[in-house]
Amino acid sequence: MGVGRSLLKLTIGGGCVLGSVAFPPLLAGEGIALGTVLATTLGSVAAGNTANAIDALIDGRGDEGVSLENQDLTKAVGKAIAAVITLAAKQQRAKTRQYLEKIAAQAKDNWVELAQQELIRQRYPDLREAQLDQFLTPQEYQLTLQGNLTDTEWGDIFIRLNMAACKGGGFPISSEVRQQVAELLHTTFPKALRETLKEDFAKDGKAWAGLTLQLLTGMQAQLSQLQASQGGVNTEELAQILKQFLEVETQLRGSVTQQQAFFNKISHRIESGFTEVCQQLGVMETHITQLLQGLENTLESLVAEIQSHFDAANPNLSLEEWRPLAQLMLANRQALTANPSFKRVDVYVPLALVECRQTKQPQPGQTQENPAQEFGREEEKITPIAEDEFFNQVLQQGQSPKSQGRRIAVIGEPGSGKTTRLQAIADWILAEHLGIPIWIELAQFTEPTLVDYLQEKWLKLAGVEGAIPSLQDHKEHLWLLMDGLDEMVARIERPHVSQLLTGWVQSARVVITCRVNVWEADQNAFSGFDVYRNLPFELEQMETFIRRFFAQTD
Repeated sequence: MGVGRSLLKLTIGGGCVLGSVAFPPLLAGEGIALGTVLATTLGSVAAGNTANAIDALIDGRGDEGVSLENQDLTKAVGKAIAAVITLAAKQQRAKTRQYLEKIAAQAKDNWVELAQQELIRQRYPDLREAQLDQFLTPQEYQLTLQGNLTDTEWGDIFIRLNMAACKGGGFPISSEVRQQVAELLHTTFPKALRETLKEDFAKDGKAWAGLTLQLLTGMQAQLSQLQASQGGVNTEELAQILKQFLEVETQLRGSVTQQQAFFNKISHRIESGFTEVCQQLGVMETHITQLLQGLENTLESLVAEIQSHFDAANPNLSLEEWRPLAQLMLANRQALTANPSFKRVDVYVPLALVECRQTKQPQPGQTQENPAQEFGREEEKITPIAEDEFFNQVLQQGQSPKSQGRRIAVIGEPGSGKTTRLQAIADWILAEHLGIPIWIELAQFTEPTLVDYLQEKWLKLAGVEGAIPSLQDHKEHLWLLMDGLDEMVARIERPHVSQLLTGWVQSARVVITCRVNVWEADQNAFSGFDVYRNLPFELEQMETFIRRFFAQTD
């Protein structure tokens, strides 16, 4: 089985696990025959929903990831994987432990991206042709130990997660340790996924109502067909099951309070077995949330260690030391500007951009009345650029006409997502190991130059005051993320970016945001910059954003 098939198996299996913990009394049935029918029906519905998600991605009809209705289930699988890798890290020492913790820290987000990238490489028609046995056997519908992925399959997935966490081939982890991680994933992942669902249900179960309802109604439809055909099962027992399904459906379609009460009840009766695994390994943290919180603390500990060894008299910091410093400084930039109680990753929908070009000026002797002459109008490259293309082609590969990706301005109307885009760029720089992203809030910028700002404010906040020579040594790796040039208009009548980029910081890469009206009033403010405008939501993107927004507010 290739990586794609392994990922598909986990995606379908995740839906089966969700159904098995949400409807355990219903799936138990009144005997082996009916229990097998219900399990098979659940597997079939989970497979069909997964096939729909894959087709939607391939056809460009959606952007929500291969996670049935939304990304919650895919993220839950990623969290479970991250937790198991964290357990493996706690059995190691020194660099190996740090490497595994770094892989685990990024595993949740990298899993979502990896699953989407792999599963859209091909369609899986056998999912629609009721050939579920090509992916799962009946014993595997609940992802039991016997039905879990093999060590080899988990080993392949771990390698991919390692490569995603450290570009250029992954962290140097020995084959022996890789095998240990794969074996732990094989034995522990099913328990970790059930524990993840248990905790998610208790914390915000109502967010799972839509996806759980989708599984339930799909099963109802198939069982009703089976009842009508009298397909070799006890129709009275089946009628009783369908009646119970209807009662559950009523709760799932009820108020937010009813939905949360339903999932709280489920959470209390889930016995994941994860606590026992943690205790056997000598790990004090026995919950997924505790383990992942520990990863965040690991970053703080790493930065504290760097700060403790920093010598202002000999301020030499490596690129690998600057990166966690920058990452911790960006940690408070994850909230949405419009609503700080929301994290960007929870509601973010990547919008497309369009390239803007400077208005042409009339030549001597030309008049604006001549329609054949192309001056005096704003030009805009009308082909939209998807965010991932913008990141890879413009920022990484330097495919921009003026600056080769080194001087980029993102403009847009108020509330169009400029700051949110800049946050996404910061995360991408860190994830791709492309350099040192430094956030600069121009609304609060009062220093004469950027060098003054870095020395007097940013380095002090980072706890390495006096490290300006070391930062200068890494100037080619700096990304200056400057948010809100329009916010400087109140203090500076014509704020030109070139006024800020003096001295050695001219060697840094710059991404700046600004409102459209400031750019239109003085396009010379962005001399030497390639300018891109945020495009508004398309209808499907708006629906996705609204759904994610209200999932956070309920």
